[in-house]
Amino acid sequence: MGPRARPAGSDFPDWTSPALSSALRRAAPGLVPATIFLAHFFYGAALDLPALVLFAGLSAMASIALMFGRERAELARLTPTGTILALFAAVVLVAAWTLTPAVPGGPHPIWDWAGLPPAATMNRSATVIEILKLLGLGSVFVLGCLLGATSERGRATIGLILALGGLYALVSLGLFVSGSQIASGGGRLAGGFYTPNVAGAQFGVLLILSSAWMVRQWRRSSGQTPTDRITVLAPVAALLILFLACLLLTASRAAITATLVAALIFLGGSALDDRRSRWPLLALGGLSILVAVLFLAQGNTLFADRFGLLAQADGTRSIVAAAHWRAFLDAPLLGYGLGSYPQVNNQIMTAANAPALSVSVIQHNAYLQWLEEAGLLGATPMFALIGVILGVTAWRAIRRPRNRTLVAGLLSASLVVLLHAAVDVPLNTPSFEAFWCLLLGLGFALSQAQPRSFSTRSFGARHLVPPP
Repeated sequence: MGPRARPAGSDFPDWTSPALSSALRRAAPGLVPATIFLAHFFYGAALDLPALVLFAGLSAMASIALMFGRERAELARLTPTGTILALFAAVVLVAAWTLTPAVPGGPHPIWDWAGLPPAATMNRSATVIEILKLLGLGSVFVLGCLLGATSERGRATIGLILALGGLYALVSLGLFVSGSQIASGGGRLAGGFYTPNVAGAQFGVLLILSSAWMVRQWRRSSGQTPTDRITVLAPVAALLILFLACLLLTASRAAITATLVAALIFLGGSALDDRRSRWPLLALGGLSILVAVLFLAQGNTLFADRFGLLAQADGTRSIVAAAHWRAFLDAPLLGYGLGSYPQVNNQIMTAANAPALSVSVIQHNAYLQWLEEAGLLGATPMFALIGVILGVTAWRAIRRPRNRTLVAGLLSASLVVLLHAAVDVPLNTPSFEAFWCLLLGLGFALSQAQPRSFSTRSFGARHLVPPP
């Protein structure tokens, strides 16, 4: 038997055996999301050490995956990788530039006061750690692209994400009911995170993904008997209800609102895309509303209390946002360095804003935080990078019918994240950031995926994945 043919353009040696390649290819769709879900229970890897361990592990997985010639060839087929790489490199280089004193306006004066080597960033060690996190997130995006590079593998990965998400929801619910959450959450479901608001974003994303899977299952099961259809739809319907209940138990106002907006856009777009599914989609939305109404009708005061505090929370966040916006305007080009928010927050504190800023250990607006820490030179390529990824994904989904429903679900899940990040802290949580980057890569690749892949029978995915 002759040697295996190497993919075209593959200059890096393929050191792996066919048996090892097959085993890792089967394991990857479950191993990557399982690692991220596990990290959720460690406060979302919010501390530096668990965050670095998480990203080191995920980066190692990406490095191992790229040892395979087949995976490198699949990755090379995706476009426009050059634009994405250039924008990502610009973000990292600008962040690294702030570690030096050779910047417009000179280094920050705090280093002269401390008698230490100068730099533009206010916190050199925090900036280095944030750069390492960025490289880790880039590795997760690559993993997402590899998992979505073929339709069958991409569908298997989404099925496994939903199955693992269901397990994660059950464990979170069990910890909440038993009073064993590592974060108290103030009587709200925290899902292992340091704040229930991040759990709200997580369950909102899972709810959108399960809705997309249900719509796809409904369309693909047309022509089957009602009994067979119910059998096909029952598992994902149960997951949808579970995710909805967990989302409501987080009582995250922003997450619930963002999920509602994304769900309406997804279901409305799906109804327009396929008129035959219009009534089932309306029934799906009605079922979700019914579950929410029944939940609220049981005398639960959590939501009334939370929404009653809305004006107070918005007032505090407005004061914080105004103070940090003025700080950004004082250093608009390069900001104060990635990871420098706590130091900036302390420096801009006055007698008037101290009550609000003293409790603001995390910025509740990811866009303002990026502008403040990275400046226009660092934030612009980051915003452009996300825009290019989502724009290309949406454009290819519109032009190609294959995987359109799942890609639309992934785009709607990103909408949940983008809306929530404008008023809360999900993108300050490393494990959730990793989860979103996985979905970004998955959607980007799945929108232009090849049809064939490996078997989806591993990790129980055969129960969720319909035949191609």
